[in-house]
Amino acid sequence: MTLHVAASADANALAIRDHILPILRERGVLEDLEAKNSPLRLLVLERQAWRFVHWTPFNALAPGQASSPGYRYALADQHTVADMPYGLDVWHDGMHVLSLLWAEAGAFRVVRFHRGAWEAEALVLEALS
Repeated sequence: MTLHVAASADANALAIRDHILPILRERGVLEDLEAKNSPLRLLVLERQAWRFVHWTPFNALAPGQASSPGYRYALADQHTVADMPYGLDVWHDGMHVLSLLWAEAGAFRVVRFHRGAWEAEALVLEALS
């Protein structure tokens, strides 16, 4: 077992992600976003003061993108920093409070994290109805 040391903000961000994702996957709605002529699918959940947006590397391919796994692996091998294809953005009361990227291997990066009372509220959220 590998021990990872994380700052308290990182630990809180990951705890929020781990709590919110099952709710988001159960109740979220797929939305297509046209960005730079490339379709992107987002899983979105909006309830009361909250907005959650999650994306994965399993989005539909844009026209002209190669679907060959070999091609995708070759592209990934060209990167010097591991890709973090998963993401979660959280807004509370209209403020973007959390943005987190991660990879299956466990690497993650907290892009935005505004501390506040919203953290405790997020950790007690249940399946929003």
